[in-house]
Amino acid sequence: TESEGIPIDAFGFTTGSDVADDGSFGPSLAYGGAYCTRAGNSNGHGLNLQGSYGLFPCFEIGPYLLGNITSASAGGVGADSRAFGAGVEMKYRLLGRDMHGLGLTLVIDPSLNRTNPDGAGSFTTYNTGIRLFADKTLIPNTLYAALNLSQDLTWTGPSPYQRSSTFTVGGSLAWQVSDGFYLSGEVRHMRAHSELGFGKEAGYATFAGPGVFWQATKQLALSAAYNIQVAGRSRGEPGNLDLTNFSQHLVKVKLGYSF
Repeated sequence: TESEGIPIDAFGFTTGSDVADDGSFGPSLAYGGAYCTRAGNSNGHGLNLQGSYGLFPCFEIGPYLLGNITSASAGGVGADSRAFGAGVEMKYRLLGRDMHGLGLTLVIDPSLNRTNPDGAGSFTTYNTGIRLFADKTLIPNTLYAALNLSQDLTWTGPSPYQRSSTFTVGGSLAWQVSDGFYLSGEVRHMRAHSELGFGKEAGYATFAGPGVFWQATKQLALSAAYNIQVAGRSRGEPGNLDLTNFSQHLVKVKLGYSF
């Protein structure tokens, strides 16, 4: 138990280290939008419905359902698709801020998606995310910092499965402007690889953007974040952005409730 809690969504796309208290439950609904790629037009819209439960002290389990719709076109040819899936996010708190000066949480996040592209056969994608969430109080009741490291390992069908991975490092500062209201700014760097490890780099991108968090009531919280790709490079492609492996604009809006 910390003397001062930090909302995990106060940092934008970056996530804080706190986990649900033993026996507590909280559902959330999050929207994720991704816009603009190199070839033609592509807009992605996703919803994530999750329930997080404190199974025992320092351990939180959060099964979720997700759905995604992508509207894409290139050269006048449409390439729309729909995807539905499920996963379970498991968090274990390794360090607490009061005792160690730093909050640190290990996260394992396996999931699967069933994708149905228009005019083509459906296929399944398996993903396993391995993450570390860290945060620290810089000025009590005022300023906080968070750092995330993440490696996503992906198997994409149809068989034979293609293997890829994405490594992400992100940092954010959150300022509590007033009680329960936070403004944040973050920078995230992402690298895409055409294998499960760190070889065969496909491209990289750096994102930056603001975020806002509002604890509307004791139980209800609303957060939003926006990231724009400010630098990047795709293997074998010209330009100063990677719009092959990543989108140019990312949006997240989340509504959370706790009992």
